[in-house]
Amino acid sequence: MAGLALLPDIWLWHLGVSGWPLALAILWWVPSLLLLLAEVGLQMGFFHKLSVRILFTTILFSVMPKVVFILFDFMMPWFFALLPALALMGWFAFGFIEGWKRLEIRYVTYESPDLPPYFDGYRLLHFTDFHLGSFPKDSDFVQKVVDAANNEEPDMMLFTGDLVNNDAREVEPYLETLKQLHAHDGIFSVWGNHDYCEYGNNHTIAGLRNNWKLLYNYQCQLGWHQLMNDHFTVSHGMASIDIIGVENAGQPPFSNRSKLPKAMKGLKKEGFKILLTHDPHHWRREVWDRPIQLTLAGHTHAGQLQIGKWTPARMAFKEWGGVYRKGSQMLNVSSGIGGSFPFRLGAWPEMTVITLKRTLK
Repeated sequence: MAGLALLPDIWLWHLGVSGWPLALAILWWVPSLLLLLAEVGLQMGFFHKLSVRILFTTILFSVMPKVVFILFDFMMPWFFALLPALALMGWFAFGFIEGWKRLEIRYVTYESPDLPPYFDGYRLLHFTDFHLGSFPKDSDFVQKVVDAANNEEPDMMLFTGDLVNNDAREVEPYLETLKQLHAHDGIFSVWGNHDYCEYGNNHTIAGLRNNWKLLYNYQCQLGWHQLMNDHFTVSHGMASIDIIGVENAGQPPFSNRSKLPKAMKGLKKEGFKILLTHDPHHWRREVWDRPIQLTLAGHTHAGQLQIGKWTPARMAFKEWGGVYRKGSQMLNVSSGIGGSFPFRLGAWPEMTVITLKRTLK
C-alpha cells in the first residue's frame, strides 16, 4: 500500500516540487515517511491504534488529494486544479469532525414460513463494531447510541462483535452507559477480531488472557449473553427461536475461532435460527448449507467511506453492507457504529431494526 501511495509524490516531485527551497522539499516527504512508518508498525504488530490512524489520515489528507490534483492538472492550470483537491480535504475533514457521530437507523423486514406465529412482528435490533477505544473521551456519542437503541423498544438486541479496539479496559468508561441498554428478551453478543485484544502492544499469553477475562467479565456486568460457539433458545410458551453465536470466523490474516457445528449441537433442523457471526465471509463459507434462516454480521464498517455505490469495502467483501439473500436465507451486514479511528463519510454509523414476519408456506 505504501509503495503505491508514493507514486503521486514521485510524479509531483518531478513535475516541479524538486525545485522548491530545501526546507519545503524536505517537508513534502514527511507525510510519505509517516505513511511508511505506520505500515511498518502495522506489519510488525507495534502501536496498532496509532499506526492505523496515521496510515488512513495520511491516505485521506495527502495521497488522495494529490491524486485528484494530478488528474485535474491534465485539464486545467495548476492553480485551478488545487480547488477540487482542497475541496476533497474539506469533505474528509467533515468525516473526522461530524461524520462519525451521524448515527442512522436502518429498517429491514425478514419474512419466513418457519417463524412461529408468536414471533410474527418480533423486532430485533442489530448493532455491531462499537470500537469503544476510538471515541474522544469527552464524547457523548455512546449515550446517543444507547438512547437511540432503547427508543426503538426492540424485543431483543443482538451485537456481532468488536466492542473494543485493542484493550478490554476501553469498556470501563462506558460501563454505566451501556448498562442502560435493555430489551425484553435480552441482549446477545459474540466476539469480533478486535475483542481478542491482539492488536495492542502486550502480546504475551498472560496479557492476552487477562484482556479476554476482563472483556468477558465486563459483558457479564452489562448483562449481555455471550455466545461463545454456543446457542440459546428463547421461548414463549410452546413457541421458540434459536440464537446461535460463534467466535470470530475470520479469514486470513484474522484468526478463525468459530465452531459452528458445536454451536448448533442439539438444535432441531426445523427450528427458526438466527446466527450471530462477526465476519460476513462466514455466510458463504459455512452457513449456506445449513438450516439457518437469518445471519447477522458486521466487521466491514462499509469501509467507513462510501461515495455513491463505491466503497473500499467492495474490494475485500462480496457482502459488505446491507441485506443479501440466497433462497430463503438472509444476511444482514451492518456497517457498525465505530471504527478503528473516528471517521465516517457516506458509510455513516448505523444500527438495524429487523422485523420478523411469518408467511404461509
